[in-house]
Order: sequence, then C-alpha cells, then structure tokens
Amino acid sequence: MATNNMKKIGKNPQVQYQDSNAWEVMRPFVHFGIKAAGAIAHTLIYIVKHIPKPDSFKTPERKNNKVIKIRTVNR
Repeated sequence: MATNNMKKIGKNPQVQYQDSNAWEVMRPFVHFGIKAAGAIAHTLIYIVKHIPKPDSFKTPERKNNKVIKIRTVNR
C-alpha cells in the first residue's frame, strides 16, 4: 500500500542552519557601513566648513582709502 504524505497548513518543517548566529555573518557588513557613514560625514563637515561666508565677498574698506599722488617734475 502506498504511503500518504499529507502536509498540514501552518506546519512548516524546521530548517536547521549551519551558522545560526546572524550577528557573526552580518558583522563585517555592519562594520563597513559604520566606517563608510563616518567617512561621508567627515567629508560633508569639511565641505560645509570651507564654504565661503557671505561677508568674505565684500572688499575691505581699508583698501578703498588709499590715495595715489602723482607728481610732475618741471625741467
């Protein structure tokens, strides 16, 4: 007589993994992600700090106070 294999809904067979510790598998990727995020953050901070301020475009007033004297020599 043939055997009857009936599968019941909601009864999934348990799957055994060789390495059930997910943290050990994902740790290199997490480490790389943290290092990459830090590098991007430092780059953005450097760029923002080196954007010229709006006041730096104005010429200093002391340069406008120079007087140039031209003397002519009579011979």
